[in-house]
Amino acid sequence: MKKKIALATASLLLAASLAGCGNTAATAAPSSGTTAGSSDKKEASASGEVKWPSGSTIYFDVPAKAGGGTDLITRYVTAGWETCLEGVNFVVTNYDTSEVGAQHAAKAAPDGMNLTVAACTNMDNYLSGSSEVNPMEDLTVICKVNAGGPQAWIASPEAPYNNMKELAEYIKAHPSELTVGCTLGGTSQLIWLNTLASIEEGLDQQVNYVQCSSEADKLTNVASKAIDLGNCSVNNALSYQQDGKLKVLGIVGPEVMTKAECEKLIGQELNDSFLSMPEQGIDAVWDSGYYIMGPAGMDPALAETVNKSLQGLTEAKPFVDGMNTMAMLIDVKDVEGSKADFQSEWDVNYDLLSGLGLMVR
Repeated sequence: MKKKIALATASLLLAASLAGCGNTAATAAPSSGTTAGSSDKKEASASGEVKWPSGSTIYFDVPAKAGGGTDLITRYVTAGWETCLEGVNFVVTNYDTSEVGAQHAAKAAPDGMNLTVAACTNMDNYLSGSSEVNPMEDLTVICKVNAGGPQAWIASPEAPYNNMKELAEYIKAHPSELTVGCTLGGTSQLIWLNTLASIEEGLDQQVNYVQCSSEADKLTNVASKAIDLGNCSVNNALSYQQDGKLKVLGIVGPEVMTKAECEKLIGQELNDSFLSMPEQGIDAVWDSGYYIMGPAGMDPALAETVNKSLQGLTEAKPFVDGMNTMAMLIDVKDVEGSKADFQSEWDVNYDLLSGLGLMVR
């Protein structure tokens, strides 16, 4: 039985009505709350007009190592956001252990000065039991900033398969031989499971999944043949392929993402190794946005104020250029639209994890 993930998101095209950069101001400053990491978090002030930002520094927790996709997206968001907020600096903190970073973000003061970036990884980690932070309850959705982008499936340059169909035939002829580097119980394993099961039922159970979470580790281990398969960003896959360090078997991403669309995003020509799953006759896509989040307990008016300032990202060159570099689809939503998309992704991941037997919640 083929499985297909297609989140019910709105159009990925930029909304022409989005406002440009600008500050917002009003009357009552938000509560300062407790310091980040306190277990006794104060609630934000009652709903109403808020003055934000109330200080010169906004702190971002990145529950991932430096240099990975989540870290890069955070850097591009903050670089673009600085052009929209006068006199504000950003301090970005990376955590080698994602759970520590997630816990720190969830326990911070809900004052708009302590934020984080979240995606379906946060959902999958919680639902599969590898995280105790429930993004639906422990965090506040503020703003969706992109709709994700394509991931390249990579293998050693000497691998005896050149696309996903050939890989499938090899797996069937050599069951349990190949190793897939991924985050066990996380999103990268989920995408592999879904893609292989979409080619043929049961194929997802005929490979070995090993822990290899960061993109740098996947690239290094595939190139050195320590693992057989992995996934990474299109730009890194292209660079490593051009250097003869690996081969690309295809890309998986949002339903609109074809090889031609990917070429437009990164501004480079790609060979047919970058054909999408549907272009290879495989009924598998993966739509996953990235969201700016705050701790639970944020004043709804404060979340609206922060969201309004983020609408300027669509015109902020550092952010736009960064998303193009990562082949990410810009999709900045208002608070209600962001919440709706986050809920849709939660529902899809909940159902998929349940179907694959990975749910522990």
